Amino acid sequence: MFKRQPNISFYPNKETGPLELKDIKAIIDLMKKNDLAVFKLEKEGMKIELEAHRHPVPLVATQPVVQSAPASSAPTAPPVEPKAKYKEVVSPMVGTFYRAPSPDSAPYVQVGQDITNDTVVCIIEAMKVMNEIKAEVQGVIAEVLVENGTPVQFGQPLFRVK
Repeated sequence: MFKRQPNISFYPNKETGPLELKDIKAIIDLMKKNDLAVFKLEKEGMKIELEAHRHPVPLVATQPVVQSAPASSAPTAPPVEPKAKYKEVVSPMVGTFYRAPSPDSAPYVQVGQDITNDTVVCIIEAMKVMNEIKAEVQGVIAEVLVENGTPVQFGQPLFRVK
């Protein structure tokens, strides 16, 4: 199995305007569904190139489990409960992560805040365009994973949500 991480190059045209984030996401989804490694489109002076980089996923070897008869005098330990499962809000693009709309404003979201699919959680600046990023998950912000003003990669986790 390979994990794909697209390399996105985009050259907007002044006449046709910038390609919207939803359009780029749709193209990336089509690439994933159709197992495409490269997507290029050039039309009326606009050019977009998407390339999926393949990184091998390490395989973990497992040892066969040998069951032994339980000792009648030894008490059994209670089963360990799994940690709470988190959803992640990931970056849909390469750019610079900002928690607030301006340096003087409060962050879009705080740890402990309830969010819905349409809640704007941050801005990612890409090629001088500020893109509002929506959560696309519902829950409570458990953790902010990225420092304000730092670069982020496509698919990089930004927030953990319970």
